[in-house]
Amino acid sequence: MDRKFLSYVLRVCFAIWIVWMSCARQGFPPGGPVDKCPPYVLATNPKSDSTNVPLDTKIEIEFSEAVEERSVEESIFITPFPGTGMKYKWSGQRLRLQLPEQLRANRTYVITIGTTTKDRRNNLMKESFSLAFSTGPILDHGGIEGGVYGEGRVEGTQIWAYDLKDTPEPNPSAMEPVYITQAGATGEYRLSYLALSSYRLFAIVDRDVNGRYDPEYDALGVASKDVALSEEASKISPINFRIAVRDTTPPRLEAASAADRNHVDLRFSERLVPEFLSGTTNYLITGEAETLAILDAVHDERNSSYVHLTTAAQAAGKEYHILVKRAVDLVGFPLDSIRNDTTFSGHPAPDTLKPRFLSMIPVDSSFSVPLSSTVELLFSEGMQKAVLERSFSLADTLGHTIAGRFSWKNSAHFIFTPNTELAGKTFYRVIMPVDSVFDLFGNRLADTLFVKRFTTIDPDTLSEISGQIIDQDSTASGAFLLTAKPSTGNSHELWLAGPGPYCFERILPGIYTIQIYRDQDGNKQYTFGEAFPYKPAERYYVYPDSIHVRSRWPNEGNDISFPK
Repeated sequence: MDRKFLSYVLRVCFAIWIVWMSCARQGFPPGGPVDKCPPYVLATNPKSDSTNVPLDTKIEIEFSEAVEERSVEESIFITPFPGTGMKYKWSGQRLRLQLPEQLRANRTYVITIGTTTKDRRNNLMKESFSLAFSTGPILDHGGIEGGVYGEGRVEGTQIWAYDLKDTPEPNPSAMEPVYITQAGATGEYRLSYLALSSYRLFAIVDRDVNGRYDPEYDALGVASKDVALSEEASKISPINFRIAVRDTTPPRLEAASAADRNHVDLRFSERLVPEFLSGTTNYLITGEAETLAILDAVHDERNSSYVHLTTAAQAAGKEYHILVKRAVDLVGFPLDSIRNDTTFSGHPAPDTLKPRFLSMIPVDSSFSVPLSSTVELLFSEGMQKAVLERSFSLADTLGHTIAGRFSWKNSAHFIFTPNTELAGKTFYRVIMPVDSVFDLFGNRLADTLFVKRFTTIDPDTLSEISGQIIDQDSTASGAFLLTAKPSTGNSHELWLAGPGPYCFERILPGIYTIQIYRDQDGNKQYTFGEAFPYKPAERYYVYPDSIHVRSRWPNEGNDISFPK
């Protein structure tokens, strides 16, 4: 064979081999596929549900993979509480627990590993794990289940159960619970292998992992009742919690400052409810032997810890004393009676700042606006009401002006209510000549053009959800608040005087969940309860089925049995 030809053949074969090898090596990059599998408990010693476990047993837990050791140590709970000084000994994926003392005789132990446990790629355990065993001949078999609800992520919330026979008045800020578990990804929890007794339960977000409830730092949920487990009722469900960080301090007046010679801004220590704050008689400003007249008051809706006062002309550099008579924070605490006044210096400059338009309801250029909507305009300061009312108009596509009535939440918040419902599938314009709209001192609106638009909903797309509410507690009283919450968009609220039929009318298609509470104390808001001194929360329930709503297809028969 010719040497040149042989050389050519060898080069071709070598090139083909190189290509084949490179193709054969295609696949996942070095290190393998990204690990997205959550860790789980593979084996334990003793085995789950074991009885007559020797008191000197070494407790071991083996995971399916290497885990972040600290995440396990911070999420492991043992009941009954073994005391302080427990040690953790790791050997690869295996953990040995060294208790400060040996196991007690004839006790059911429950070791819970919470959902904050994660592997070394930060994959969290899918659900909490419980190992139960007994040093006696039987296992305790009581159980409590339910859900945790709140704003934001609830996964990992701890459920603390106190045995009322041992601790008649448990204080989670100072006492260890006898049983602990954690809520899963959707807020569900399960306390298993409980001794038959009476329990008080709390849901705690223990942010600093110190085993104590710290008010104003940790979120808290209080159950609506104590739970009694017996042979006749060994498993109770659902016991639900709504969690929130509790405000335990009254609001304070932090500062007052003059923005110009006719305006004073008040800053409080926290957000306040609007009641009282837009009334001029709620404030008193004095300087030496005179009283400074207060012409207007506006509670800031964008930052509700502020109030803006309009005053008669202040004397430049003069010290004024201001007293606030009433204010209430969002949880009902009244203004601190010794922190309700302060001083400020009179400002020399006149008010020359133009007022600004801040927002409109419905939002400018929005679609699917309900037919019963009002039009609300929010401004940066108080406006001349009569002038604005004369300048405002709402018109449809054909230029027909919509008749209606005017009202004011305060001098910066204008409301127009049409006399009749708006037409469906219609384009509307809100028009206002800005050169005819002024603040209280004659400054013209800063905007050069004011035309806002929105389009109403097509009534043919609407539907409804209906059913009956039955209360399992026939002795209970109070109105029900039902909230139909879609996966996207605005929620719908419905008050019912008591058990009976309900109907959410004229709602958009979508997937809805229904949340319910019974307003037993009649204050028109959910009462979260208190941990210590104990005050139970109002009963709260989430209808377990998602409700699919289609256009022009009412979803009926969603009957709700409200638990005791």
